Amino acid sequence: MVKLNRNYGVKFLSGLLLVSSLVFTSGFCQQVEAVANSNGIEAEKPLTRVHYQVPRRWADRNELAATIANHYGVSYGAVMKYCNENGCLEDACQIALMAKLADKSFDSVADLKKNDNTWIDVSEALGISEDLVRAYRNNALIDRINQRYGIDRASVAALIEQQYKIMDIVKASRLAKESGLDVKAVMGHKTINNTWTDVAQLIGCELEGL
Repeated sequence: MVKLNRNYGVKFLSGLLLVSSLVFTSGFCQQVEAVANSNGIEAEKPLTRVHYQVPRRWADRNELAATIANHYGVSYGAVMKYCNENGCLEDACQIALMAKLADKSFDSVADLKKNDNTWIDVSEALGISEDLVRAYRNNALIDRINQRYGIDRASVAALIEQQYKIMDIVKASRLAKESGLDVKAVMGHKTINNTWTDVAQLIGCELEGL
């Protein structure tokens, strides 16, 4: 497994790679002008420019390629080679996901994509169905919630089966962890007429970002 730099964060949701990290270093400046009046005569003070440093940067291509390789179990070298030659991390994510689902190598899947076909054509050639993709995404979501909030897999699977929205499942899981209540009991407090903040207050929790 390729090691990632711990300073940057990359998140995944529902089986599709959602890369989110700080990638750029930027700064901005604010100009301040002051004019003093003395005895009716205007005197200009020197212009003052204040610089604010914003320490943010995007993860570089090497790091994102490592993330793809680690998450989908494909060759880091193959991902980097593809990105260097084709320059598209989004396509590399598609290939890696299909390689995992079809149990193929990254290169063998990449070779199937031509200028005159689509990713749908490639997925059909590999025998990847919508049901297979849906099952993978659901399992990825179940694993993530189980690892992050300690909610048992069966309970999360039951909520998915009942077609609750992903964000509602995540918020119910956060509150279940905080309150010690069963996640399905927490979900039972949510109605179309209240908010998750209302639910939190109802069960005695104080969580931000709901």
